Amino acid sequence: GSGAEADDGGEADAVDLPVSDAPALDAAPAPVFEIRAPDGRGSKAFVDFQHDVTAEDVRLAHREGFVSVEHLKRYTTLGMATDQGKTSNVAGLAIMAEARGLAVDEVGTTRFRPPFAPVSIGALAAERFGELKPDRLTPLHDWHVEQGATMYAAGLWHRPMIYGHPGETIEQAYVREAKAVRDTVGIVDVSTLGKIMVQGPDAAAFLDRVYTNVFSTLPVGKARYGLMLREDGFAFDDGTTWRLAETEFLMTTTTANAGRVMQHLEYLLDLVWPELKVILTSVTDEWAGAALSGPRSRAVLAACVAGTPVDDAALPFMGIVHGAIDGVPVMICRLSFSGELAYEVYCGAGHGRQVWDALMDAGKPFGIVPYGLEAMGTLRIEKGHVTGAEIDGRTTARDLHLDWMLSKKKPFVGSAMMDREALIAEDRIRLVGLVSLDGRALNGGAHIVEHGDRTLSGSIGHVTSVCFSPALGQYVALALVKGGKARHGTRAFVSDPLRGRFGPVEIVSHHFFDPDGSRMHG
Repeated sequence: GSGAEADDGGEADAVDLPVSDAPALDAAPAPVFEIRAPDGRGSKAFVDFQHDVTAEDVRLAHREGFVSVEHLKRYTTLGMATDQGKTSNVAGLAIMAEARGLAVDEVGTTRFRPPFAPVSIGALAAERFGELKPDRLTPLHDWHVEQGATMYAAGLWHRPMIYGHPGETIEQAYVREAKAVRDTVGIVDVSTLGKIMVQGPDAAAFLDRVYTNVFSTLPVGKARYGLMLREDGFAFDDGTTWRLAETEFLMTTTTANAGRVMQHLEYLLDLVWPELKVILTSVTDEWAGAALSGPRSRAVLAACVAGTPVDDAALPFMGIVHGAIDGVPVMICRLSFSGELAYEVYCGAGHGRQVWDALMDAGKPFGIVPYGLEAMGTLRIEKGHVTGAEIDGRTTARDLHLDWMLSKKKPFVGSAMMDREALIAEDRIRLVGLVSLDGRALNGGAHIVEHGDRTLSGSIGHVTSVCFSPALGQYVALALVKGGKARHGTRAFVSDPLRGRFGPVEIVSHHFFDPDGSRMHG
């Protein structure tokens, strides 16, 4: 023991400090598993500092019969805190060993989890490394890779860009694929579309408030194209929603916006309309999807679908049927992103490859061609359909010629703000088409100027989406230009000084191909 002088010079009470003796001449100190009071009584000796487990708790576990280290752990919660026993396990095992009259190593150990046993971040990330964002693979990913597809990430999903043949450039590949869709039939993986089940007695009323157009009048077994606005009146997302039952809808969103749309809907239900009886469930990963597009797509379906006819009477435009392909239950909706006669075939994700293979086999006599995102983009540009490049957070429904979808019969999210003075001004940029007049490719992001002086002064808009159009045999683009329709048939120049591109273009309608829709309604 030792004493200490008090500040006033008097003698303080002597304090006995614990002593731990090491064997003579041993440079390593003895392990201190427990610090006991000199008299062995009246002192709490903590072992696990996070869960406040004491040495006496360990001995109590021994007396109660919890002598296995795993039972000790569960009885006392020793080593179950965030450090997983890093500060306490060995001491606890030694105290139990003493109580049992065994050596520490004979008692055994519990399962060591991080951070007790250090684990690298790379191990936690499994096989993925090089970037922090997760990779999302569709149920058909292996098939795409086997077919030599060039893959890239779109909204975290790995999707085929092209299925290139030896010696083909990217442009040659996507033009070939897009042409095949226009001429015969193509198939594309659409498993990545955001899919949200909207269920409950108020589901239809909820969709009426969320979408600019009316969904409560949609019959069961039909789908409808819908547009959402943000609360500030700008366009937010578009997609089709299918009515599967009176109180059950399947909403689809753009691939990249699936998470944002889900957050938006949950926010509205939680905070804006908590009285609505609606349940939302993200089912994006539950469904594998394949889109069949082209004049022969119905013939391919008829060759492999059982349990339902797929003729025009049974499956009209925007109709939904249920059947089976190769014994797998499928849900088929007739809708088109390409402007052709087209269908989306959904099945359980685990059966995606089986249904895809069956569709490919059924399509062989018709010359079916798988196509990737570049061809899909080409087809939708030719048709004048908008996507994320045009719904970029700065455009309104009117800017995109979607004002026909703005209901005048009901309020909806964004309706209070969409008619603000600046959002209906005549000089806003509006969606148009561009045709390259010098036979050279156009670039997304390039400016459009009225005068041929190669500067950006007097910019009247910018290019959003570009491609070589096999249907038109020339380079075309969608663009947002001041004046919009009023400029159809006029000339301008595309100016892209960063990439050294300058040249004449004609401003035309964004409906380059089949403007009356006869091909997809046929």
